[in-house]
Amino acid sequence: MPNPPETRTADRRPDFMSGRRLDLIVTAVMLADTLAAGLIKDVRDGMPPWGWLPLMLGPLVFPLWRRHPRLVLVVSVGSVLASGPLGVGPLAVVPALVAIAVAMYTGYRALSVSTVFALSAVTALGNLHNAGWELDGQVVERTLLVVGWLHVALISGLSRRQRDAYMAEAEHVREEAVKRKAADERVRIARELHDSLTHSISVIRVQAGVELHLARKRGDDPPPALVAVEEAAKDATRELRETLTMLRDDDGHRLARVADLADRYRGLGFTIDVECDIDHAAPMGAEADHAAYRIVQEALTNAVRHSSGDAVRVRIRRDEDAITVEVADNGTAACVAPGRGITGMRERVDALGGTLHVGPGEYGFTVRASLPDAATEATEPAATKSAAAPAARADTATAAPGHRPELEESR
Repeated sequence: MPNPPETRTADRRPDFMSGRRLDLIVTAVMLADTLAAGLIKDVRDGMPPWGWLPLMLGPLVFPLWRRHPRLVLVVSVGSVLASGPLGVGPLAVVPALVAIAVAMYTGYRALSVSTVFALSAVTALGNLHNAGWELDGQVVERTLLVVGWLHVALISGLSRRQRDAYMAEAEHVREEAVKRKAADERVRIARELHDSLTHSISVIRVQAGVELHLARKRGDDPPPALVAVEEAAKDATRELRETLTMLRDDDGHRLARVADLADRYRGLGFTIDVECDIDHAAPMGAEADHAAYRIVQEALTNAVRHSSGDAVRVRIRRDEDAITVEVADNGTAACVAPGRGITGMRERVDALGGTLHVGPGEYGFTVRASLPDAATEATEPAATKSAAAPAARADTATAAPGHRPELEESR
């Protein structure tokens, strides 16, 4: 069995050949064309009953061109050869011309070219035989007419294929240009943020740190407000640095960095157990990957700041079509008051059409998110994601015993 020809996907089908309805219309037109040629022959010289079969066979198989273009070509050309001795005229050749163009377009170059050359040779020999093997102007004219139309069909299919390939390449180049422009814009935004915010926040942090140092040196208790300012400046500096890294690097934060993220919090007196059961070498949707990292980061921040416990468990796994993130601490609290942190997590989950649960779990206070992975669910309908968003909102709206009342400000 010969190797399949080069790409013959639906992406390369021309617009005028899209849809079964149009296939049937073209079939009807070609059938009317060949029947008209047969009627003219029948009225003029008489038509044998068997002659109608080859005239109808070529057009009738045309709707199969999408799945069996070679079969359509062979049958159409065979019907033309069978009806050739009837002398029905050039109209009967139209189905074969269309079949040659379609086969050439779908990638069967060798078959199409060899068919054209074979028909050209048969036509030339047939005209010479009818002329008593004497080459004259009429023989040359009839031969060149048929050969010319055969090559027109061949070139038409090839030109349309090349045009579609050129359009696909142009679209790819345009998408790459858009990505480069977006990357340049991210770098510009990162530079502006660095120039406008980093310096100011660093000055605030240094001044607050100096004042705290002087207060402790004098033996005074530091003002709580000043301590809060220093801590907020530290957090803002770290978050801004991570944001700038994400803007400069299109890869952003990834689940491969969860271990480093956990190490950052272990020095604050918490035991953090991380299990990330994900093969980072496998394809993974960038949006789901980044959202999962941010959810882990926010859940760890909330646990460290507001949990009454001393241990956090992080579990990350990848199912067939989703990434599941679970962050649970062993603390208890009086209520769960959704703040900016939980709202941000819910927005990330809703944007991907996933689900989010915040509340008590088997281990303790738990944040569990399920994020559809675009790399493995590209064939799923968009309606599935849109239907999942309301479920996520309903899940996160459930109030349950959780952390202390002051969670409202940070979460």
